[in-house]
Amino acid sequence: MSAPPPYDVAIIGGGAAGVAAALEAARLGATVALVEAERPGGSCVHFTCIPTSILLDAAEGFARARELAVGGILAAGESFQLGRANDRARTLARTLAKAVESSLRRARVEVVQGHAAFLEPQRLTLEGSGELAAHAVVIACGARWEPPTILGLPADRLVTPDIVQTWRQPPPSCLVLGGGPSEGTFALEYAVLLALAGSQVTLAQPRAAVFPAFDDDLQPLVVDLLAPLGITVLAGASPIAATDGAIALATATGQQQVDAAVVLAADPRVLDTRGLHLERLGLAPTPDGAIPVDETCATPVPGVYAAGDITGRGMLSSMAAAQGRAAGAGAAGQPTPVRLGAIPTLVHTVPPLAAVGLTAAAAERAGLPLASATLGFEGTAAAIARGGHPGLLRLHADRRTGEILGAQAAGPGAHELIASLGALMQAEVTADQIATLVGWHPSPLELLAEAARRLGT
Repeated sequence: MSAPPPYDVAIIGGGAAGVAAALEAARLGATVALVEAERPGGSCVHFTCIPTSILLDAAEGFARARELAVGGILAAGESFQLGRANDRARTLARTLAKAVESSLRRARVEVVQGHAAFLEPQRLTLEGSGELAAHAVVIACGARWEPPTILGLPADRLVTPDIVQTWRQPPPSCLVLGGGPSEGTFALEYAVLLALAGSQVTLAQPRAAVFPAFDDDLQPLVVDLLAPLGITVLAGASPIAATDGAIALATATGQQQVDAAVVLAADPRVLDTRGLHLERLGLAPTPDGAIPVDETCATPVPGVYAAGDITGRGMLSSMAAAQGRAAGAGAAGQPTPVRLGAIPTLVHTVPPLAAVGLTAAAAERAGLPLASATLGFEGTAAAIARGGHPGLLRLHADRRTGEILGAQAAGPGAHELIASLGALMQAEVTADQIATLVGWHPSPLELLAEAARRLGT
């Protein structure tokens, strides 16, 4: 008679999904091993979401200080110190990484350093260090960066966000490439960061939509909001080839030359199942490389779960963490469905952009009867209190039921509006109920209630 596996749950990958899965399984009483090749926290903590958000927080502070300096309210420097901002971002990211490691220790999750591959559904081999067995396994190996190849572009002129996070000074000019699994949100953020740092920035989005989470008629608004920072936006543009100091792009109207000392591939992530040996499980990824899962994050192989980027359900850390909790619960014997439809997309630009749920076009494709309301920020108390900046909130609801289907916001307070609305959507609060909400004055919540009242549902 063989000995039972030493762990209840083994998790492959220590990013947002893997850490969430480990903590949830441990909370439910499981013994857990987390296999991670580098440090827990993954790309989000060390290279993408967290350092990027820290840098943009500093950039937003600089933009605000510059605005107040123009009004004679305070004296602000004329330049954004990118090197010092990067130092701050690294320090704070390390603080969070230590907090993640501490939370795993407190939960008695054993962190195993190395690369894992399947021998069979409940047995893993660890590169150079033996085997590991568990009753259930969660695959949370995420994605890897695979920058595009541009004809004639030397390797040192093509960078990724981790390289930007080491710069002491910005380049004189930069072409920021959009697209990728984040639908260009990282590109928008890095375009703003580098423009505020002093680069001449061109943003090339491969699709016609600059920010696909917004309705089509709001795309010009995004371009208008970026224009004061000196950012040139080329929608429907893709790089073809490079020459000294310039990049040729294919656009809807033909080729266009753009001056760019550096090209930034802002989000070149691709799903990564290399080395897992999924064929030993009889588990075939989808054509785009994703691992298929059901609503509880269970794969077709009993006892094997998957969470995060690798499921192809959306490459956001918030989604990854939600899936990780569901996968961890399922692996610990308590299957729990996960809901991903009301997770916001928050873009830390200046001013911020945010969206949740469906666009009008997506709702119409789904055959949903739509009621929509758009509320401009101009003249509202909430906007005036934050400096009188322009912006808007758009709300979409099911005309029959009042169910909130989606929303988009741009301008000061946009993140608060959409984050709050995402929580309300997850709680299945209707437009009529939102219309009765009372917040402090002046606050973005007042704008949300007013938009709901204008829906007339």
